[in-house]
Amino acid sequence: MEIGQTAMAIQAVRALLPQITSLVYDGYDKGRFMKSDDALRAELGRRCEMLARHAEKLQTDAHTAEYKSARKVLSSIIDTLHIFQREIQFSISGSNVSSHSGIGKLKSKAIKKLVKHDSETLQSMVDCTRLVNAVAEKFVSVDEDVLIGLISEWNQSITRCRNRFLERNMFIDGLTKR
Repeated sequence: MEIGQTAMAIQAVRALLPQITSLVYDGYDKGRFMKSDDALRAELGRRCEMLARHAEKLQTDAHTAEYKSARKVLSSIIDTLHIFQREIQFSISGSNVSSHSGIGKLKSKAIKKLVKHDSETLQSMVDCTRLVNAVAEKFVSVDEDVLIGLISEWNQSITRCRNRFLERNMFIDGLTKR
């Protein structure tokens, strides 16, 4: 991907984020928690798949450049992203027949906190995308040790995003007062 294409992709994500956020949270305001939850999880799942494809491309590039260590780290990231997708899919309210008693009983103040938290989770996925684009741009101009550092930073960003998503279950359960 050329730098111009990358810039256009970033601009497109920036333009779409407010629209996506609006769609995702529309249901919270209208009392349709499950539909909004499904929309959020679908968007996060799509972004995980996109990041996994980036990692697969970088893994192929690392193989071609004979960067064995980078290839192993990227393989680990791909596994992490697939685990994250499953966590998204099967989270507390992750089924249409969820028997979770807390769903739909959140108070207005708790819903506002959840909306803010989910918005930050989506934003962190956008940040992960920016990081992988930076890694891709620098891939050809840095040695393997520097590349592994960049990839590790991206991996840490993914882990933060995973943890942030898992925190939302505590909001739903009413276990946190964040």
